[in-house]
Amino acid sequence: MKSIITIAITLFTAISMNAQANFFNEAIRWNKFIDRVNSPKGQQLNYSDIEGDAYFGKYFITANIENATSLIKTRYNMYTDTVELMNEQDIFELPKSQKYSRISFLKPTLVLTYVTTGNIPMGYYFELATGKYTLLKKMQVEFREGSPAVNSFTPAIAPKFENLKPIYYLKSDSEVIKLTKNVKDLANAMPDKKEEINDFVKKNNIKLNQDLDLIRLANFINASK
Repeated sequence: MKSIITIAITLFTAISMNAQANFFNEAIRWNKFIDRVNSPKGQQLNYSDIEGDAYFGKYFITANIENATSLIKTRYNMYTDTVELMNEQDIFELPKSQKYSRISFLKPTLVLTYVTTGNIPMGYYFELATGKYTLLKKMQVEFREGSPAVNSFTPAIAPKFENLKPIYYLKSDSEVIKLTKNVKDLANAMPDKKEEINDFVKKNNIKLNQDLDLIRLANFINASK
């Protein structure tokens, strides 16, 4: 009996390792030029030469990726809108595919999802709340080119990655609502819940550009009939 259990465990381990190997075979081996930016002036800059950060969390953290067979060290590049994976010493780029569309980070607990449907730009979004309406947050970084010092009174400006303001969406199976700071835009997009939304936002002092407030609002909308 013990021998049978040992064989079963060995077989399961071999299958799991083979499945994980196939997963990384589908991924794209990291190109060493991926951490470089070609500036409009023709310069090729390493990320380390640029102020700010292209990554949401600079270091690889443990994540559960849909259809992978084990936890993987992962990080999200907001500048290129790609997910990078570490396997031992090798780095891979996760294929943008519905097959691997859900990345669940363990610490901090966050879900990144690849969206390809609806009236919304294709790409990765953080999933803040779920239900009939899913609250999605898009984070983006832009590269700002630097400039040399003109004279002793005008210092040089270093190139930098600049975080753009997040964009929020409420997405259902049938519609997508882009959220603005103005509650009237949301209320008008949901005429059957217009009064309830206005009242909830006013009574709870909801800010439509704050994660926690938007999560409360999304949960309220999903709970209302």
